[in-house]
Amino acid sequence: MNLNKIALCGAVAGSVATMGCGGGGGGAGSGARTDSPAMAPVSATYVVGTITIPDAPTGAMMNITPGFNLDDKVSTEGGAGNCEDAIGDFQNPTGETGVDNQLVGSLIGLLRGFAADLDVQMTVNEQISTGALLLAVRVNDINSFTTDSSVTLDLFLVDPAGCAMSPCAPQGWRVSADQTWEMSSRPALATGLPASIADGVLSGGPLDLPLSFEAGGMNINLTIRDAQIGGEISEDSMENGNIGGELRIDDIVELAEGIMPGIGDTARGILEGQADLSPSSDPMVCESISAGIGFGAVTGTVD
Repeated sequence: MNLNKIALCGAVAGSVATMGCGGGGGGAGSGARTDSPAMAPVSATYVVGTITIPDAPTGAMMNITPGFNLDDKVSTEGGAGNCEDAIGDFQNPTGETGVDNQLVGSLIGLLRGFAADLDVQMTVNEQISTGALLLAVRVNDINSFTTDSSVTLDLFLVDPAGCAMSPCAPQGWRVSADQTWEMSSRPALATGLPASIADGVLSGGPLDLPLSFEAGGMNINLTIRDAQIGGEISEDSMENGNIGGELRIDDIVELAEGIMPGIGDTARGILEGQADLSPSSDPMVCESISAGIGFGAVTGTVD
């Protein structure tokens, strides 16, 4: 029996590099506050209980995916312009258009060419239920859950309180708001990441987010680079969360060569046909493939 195992955000391995704020898809604010504080600063911690990585776009028109509009364009298939315009965009569940997510749009389908039994959604669900992937997002220095131009984010992994050996499964095999957590001994993913809140929506980034999984006997390690993270924030939860960034073709080609030596040039040719971010010196050839992930989280007490 083949066991597919997936780990996001370095739950298996990988380090995160935090960088200055900028870029598309909901970058965070910086500098002095532009809002009037409504309350004394507080911190809130949210533990991610659901992660959404569908095998393909969903919805009646097959155009719904998690993620962000990363290139500030709304592209249609075969559009004129550069490589960012040639591949059609999607819409996320909150209604944002121009969403870039070729991880769901095409790359998972390509990976199934190597591992036909790959089921990313099922395996990430297993990782949450077994405790291997319990991601916490701490939002610091909140003066308002509606509008706050300057907050920061810490991303780290947690275990259920009293966990004898990390990782441990959460109570009832699921994340809920009545549980108590403790920080995992595994490395933190980001600290002090710039972010902001506008109209009740948190936006932060960018950061580099490792994505690692095992399928068909192969270890697949990728990094979502320049990732943005955001969602509808309240005192109790973070809903309709999205993570969006890019997978660099050079990284994927290196991975392919490690799995099957000599396939690099072929893989590059295929991937460049799906690439939709970061035009190269040839404006019709992009250097990265977009990636989007959805999530939902509830507040948690972390000892």
